[in-house]
Amino acid sequence: MNSIIFTHFDAPAEGGAPLDLALDRLGAWLDAERDTLGGVLAQTGRRKAITALERLDQMHLVPQSEEADLRDLLEEARTCLEFLLETLCTIPSHCRLETAWGLPGPAPFDAHLRWSGARLTDILSTLNRALVA
Repeated sequence: MNSIIFTHFDAPAEGGAPLDLALDRLGAWLDAERDTLGGVLAQTGRRKAITALERLDQMHLVPQSEEADLRDLLEEARTCLEFLLETLCTIPSHCRLETAWGLPGPAPFDAHLRWSGARLTDILSTLNRALVA
């Protein structure tokens, strides 16, 4: 999928709304990017990064959660996202993947790698802004 997911927001003047918006954006990012990013990581054998992606998938808040719980969840998510971005940065942009039959790998791999990196950077910026507010 090559669409832009809008993850920027203007923080409201008061209250804990930036954290709520960041959580919403994180959920939207995860729904939109899980498969593409997971595919890139699987194709390049980045098992530890796949574990971080799975960890993001397992995060949740109980209904009685407070702002401190939300902040803790977003900080943990940020740690996972930073690790994922660091991992993506180690993958060569023109990685020569091969199929099991020795044929060239999928042509859109480079595009998926670049898009995943850009979207990771974007969601990290969103979380950073919310956690500073």
